[in-house]
Amino acid sequence: MPDIRGEFRLANVFDGTADGVPYIIDRPLLPPGPERGRFLRYLNAGALVFRAAGLGTDQLEPNRGKQVPIVALTDGEWIWTASVVYYLEEHDLPPEPAFLEYLRGRDFRYEAPSKERVAAALAATRSR
Repeated sequence: MPDIRGEFRLANVFDGTADGVPYIIDRPLLPPGPERGRFLRYLNAGALVFRAAGLGTDQLEPNRGKQVPIVALTDGEWIWTASVVYYLEEHDLPPEPAFLEYLRGRDFRYEAPSKERVAAALAATRSR
């Protein structure tokens, strides 16, 4: 279930953590192929909400060190982090089902949001 912040849904990388170890529950795989490619292109096309300096630690393989980009993107409706892409590409970690269904409903057609929507997405990421 996505987190809601204001008018935005946030795509979660993991469903939770137990004893510091992240996990997912009942996410169907997104195998390599055309749909996965369209999903990744959509995510990579997102409007930049923010970019932090440096990289984050891989939560599934901490011995890899700092590999995970700290970047948030939006299409004006959802906000996701570049870590969604990282974990799918590096660990085959499937995306949150509601997010994938939303993109399928759009036929993976990205439309750039207005500057106002990007600013609202930034404000939403700062709220808690």
